[in-house]
Amino acid sequence: MKQKLTLVLAMVGLAAGAFAQNANGPKKKPALFGIHFNALDITTPETFKNSNNNRTFTKLKDMDFGFGLSYWKGLTNTIDFSTKADVFFHDYANQDRGDVAADDNGIGVEIEPSLNFRPYGDNALIAPFLTAGIGGGYYSSKWGAYAPAGLGIQVNLQSNSYVLLQAQYRFSLTKDVLKDNLFYSLGIAQRIGKDEPTVQAPPPPPVIVDRDGDGINDTDDKCPDTPGLASLQGCPDTDGDGIADGDDKCPTVKGVAKYQGCPIPDTDGDGVNDEEDKCPTVAGVARYQGCPIPDTDGDGVN
Repeated sequence: MKQKLTLVLAMVGLAAGAFAQNANGPKKKPALFGIHFNALDITTPETFKNSNNNRTFTKLKDMDFGFGLSYWKGLTNTIDFSTKADVFFHDYANQDRGDVAADDNGIGVEIEPSLNFRPYGDNALIAPFLTAGIGGGYYSSKWGAYAPAGLGIQVNLQSNSYVLLQAQYRFSLTKDVLKDNLFYSLGIAQRIGKDEPTVQAPPPPPVIVDRDGDGINDTDDKCPDTPGLASLQGCPDTDGDGIADGDDKCPTVKGVAKYQGCPIPDTDGDGVNDEEDKCPTVAGVARYQGCPIPDTDGDGVN
């Protein structure tokens, strides 16, 4: 007995170590449908209760066998709900099985809802778990009930298929029908249904940085520290001539781009700009396109 308990504890420790190497964080178990091969040992608990010397486990070939179907669903990241429907082919003629007729051999049908507690998330490669629940069955014309408690190990195959190994001690609640027993199960469960939609939080609104407060994001502002105009990519235009101050040689006087923001020059100062002045270096009048009034005979009278 002690050796087998030690083996079970060692398996649990191994599973915990494997989890530590393979876990990627908590995850709730999806809905699963499983099929199991089961073995039921009713003799061993009675042997340990009634014998002081010959305390041995029942050999596998002497156990009752059956199969079961199961449904699993995660309630939280570490608690799963499961319900099983099991069928056993019992040898009820064995007097240790309960107070039934000696020639009453038959089939036992059981339903068992349980809670399963894992110390870690579901997506570990190997994860141990504890199980406890309540069960009831129909055993060759008699109803019985029991309370299972035990250990299990789960092997996660990419969260689509799971191998499940369980061992339980089942406390009989109707000892005249079925006495305390040991239950063993090996099964495989397959994921059913679709993935639950992942709700993603909306991204945070972008942080707009505008140091100069001109309404133009600094990433698009060529003059991020001086308020400016959107048409000039955030740069100022003091004289309003459409040329940014940084490119304007006359930033306080309206000008034209041809002269880098300065007005058209008037070299001779006659009020006629050089582009329209036919005599740009001699003061004249607009009537003669910037040239002086002519003095054809040169007598000094124009």
